[in-house]
Amino acid sequence: MRTDIIYRYDGSFDGLLTCVFQSYLRHELPAALLTPDDGQTMLFETLFIETDHALAKRVVDGLTRKVSGEAVSFIRMAHLTCLNNRDAAILLFCRLAMATGPSVMNALADARVNTLYRAINFLEREAHHYMGFVRFSDVSGALASIIRPKNSVLPLLDPHFSDRFNAERFIIYDATHRMALMHVPDVSRIVPMDDFKLPALRPEELEIAALWQRFHATIAIEGRVNPKLQRSLLPLRHRPLMTEFSKCAAAEDALPPTVMPMPAIAHHAV
Repeated sequence: MRTDIIYRYDGSFDGLLTCVFQSYLRHELPAALLTPDDGQTMLFETLFIETDHALAKRVVDGLTRKVSGEAVSFIRMAHLTCLNNRDAAILLFCRLAMATGPSVMNALADARVNTLYRAINFLEREAHHYMGFVRFSDVSGALASIIRPKNSVLPLLDPHFSDRFNAERFIIYDATHRMALMHVPDVSRIVPMDDFKLPALRPEELEIAALWQRFHATIAIEGRVNPKLQRSLLPLRHRPLMTEFSKCAAAEDALPPTVMPMPAIAHHAV
């Protein structure tokens, strides 16, 4: 079986499944599967695999028949992760699954399975974090937010926010992967978007942000502050885009004159 070759594809899930099909057809086990966002490499011959939805469906049908629908959902989730050499790992899993059958889903001692399980767990934890950490701004009557996740979490955030804000118009922009979740009442789509910037906050929004920051700064019980626990529950990398940690509104300067200052505590509570 040839291994000194690299597949390049369009980055879509169906494109990945087409690579899986071609790997069987051509009796090849590519050293890597690259997308347009990946850098160039001259180490091995590179072959571009054009996405074929019919071939992708054959892979889905084969996995469903020989393993289970759970296996298809498993690799779909794995494709959203930030696992290094992710697509090659998914290809190895597909080959193992087709050879092993339904028991593959419990083969956690096998590195080809365990690696993807751990990557998916990280994806799900990060998505769960963002369900609580997303902060929206009012932009011309619509809600807008920017996030910078490591994994492609928008498909997991979609049902959460679309259900809770179904009557609203909102956008959540993933600046890492240049994708946006766009929602209008009863309809949501995840679309490519090269860039998105929030406009400067209006005076009334600055006042609200300042009040929220003041509340956050004063709610902690100083003697029970636990920075290590805070970092565990709220990783530092999430904080720059959260209102309570943002410098967009200086609490002292942005508060309206009618609001009495509250005594500040030096530590933040989660």
